[in-house]
Amino acid sequence: PAALAAIDTTLHERIAAAGPLGLDVASLDERERAVLATFTDVRIAGGHALPADATDELADHPVLAAIRAGGTAPEEPTGVDRATLRELIRRGLLVERDGIVFHPDAIDTAARTAAVLLADHPDGITMSQLRDALGISRKYALPLANELDARGITRRRGDLRIGGPLLPG
Repeated sequence: PAALAAIDTTLHERIAAAGPLGLDVASLDERERAVLATFTDVRIAGGHALPADATDELADHPVLAAIRAGGTAPEEPTGVDRATLRELIRRGLLVERDGIVFHPDAIDTAARTAAVLLADHPDGITMSQLRDALGISRKYALPLANELDARGITRRRGDLRIGGPLLPG
């Protein structure tokens, strides 16, 4: 009983100190995970233990608004640690492609733009056409095009991008 109480206390302290991301359950040993499973005041989300009443501070993280404001040419995220940024990406609140972090709205904008361009050029579009239509540099256009390819929105054929099975109507 004393060992169980010690693990209980230690886990609650570690969860409280873990911050908004919570305590990584993978960092716990077998006994700690067994004790954690008995807690009714803790929830597991994305492999992290959080207090059951904890609010999701990441859903309204300021970096989301900053990246969204950048549109298809966002600035590099500042004021956010790498662990938080990785968690935002893991949750799908941000998208990272080729070292550039985009808001999902930017991917939607690029997809709609590609669809309009492909309606006018059914044989395919070039990177320069996509870049010019979005009003961005190649630095951002190439990762966006690669993300569209990865999602099946477009497909690369040589120097052209053609419509993929998930191209918006």
